[in-house]
Amino acid sequence: MFLLILFLSCKSEITAEKLLKNSINAHGGEALWEEMTSILYLKQTTFYDESGFIEEKKIQKIKHSWEPFETSIEWEDEGDIYFAYSNNNKVNFYINDILQNDSIQLKKIDELLKGAFYVFWQPYNLLDNQTNLIYLGTENILDSISVHVLKASYSNQEKGDIWHYYFNTDNFKLQAAKVKHNEKESLILNETVELETGLFLNKIRKSYYLDSLGKIKYLRAAYSYEINYYKRD
Repeated sequence: MFLLILFLSCKSEITAEKLLKNSINAHGGEALWEEMTSILYLKQTTFYDESGFIEEKKIQKIKHSWEPFETSIEWEDEGDIYFAYSNNNKVNFYINDILQNDSIQLKKIDELLKGAFYVFWQPYNLLDNQTNLIYLGTENILDSISVHVLKASYSNQEKGDIWHYYFNTDNFKLQAAKVKHNEKESLILNETVELETGLFLNKIRKSYYLDSLGKIKYLRAAYSYEINYYKRD
């Protein structure tokens, strides 16, 4: 009875803030994250249709820098070279070295740049003070992996995406994420992480569309990340 009371007491003490702190510590610690000044990596994405056939493959060269903060993405498509970067909240986008000025196009590029940084730099980005965090307890994903569940939403985004982050109950590392975007729900599993930076960043991830019952419908995309270099203070 004593052990049961102790277990329930420890469980009730978990909060969103404590869970996030434990996870960041498991991913190298806040000080190590803050030492990073730049990182460059290749991201390869493979999209699949519902039958499992490959729809598209693309490779992006992505760089994040701090002081000043900047994100850039470069890729090629059907012989054209695309380059986008944001600096001081200004977005610049070039196609074959020609600066683009279409406002709708620039808005999409801005979302692309912000999304690249948001996804790759987790769980640290959840410390953002614009993130509303709610701890939802524990559950099993894929009927076998025990995880803590953290719900993240953003008050500055009208009808913004709702994210659920899943942290392994054994080591607090980020195991998966679920996002509802444009009425579609996806589960993204972190299969392997890199061991170079000490931050255990994503290396291989797979994204699955979910059905109305929250069950896996089919594999929609596979992602691999290869770090070319990084620099610390």
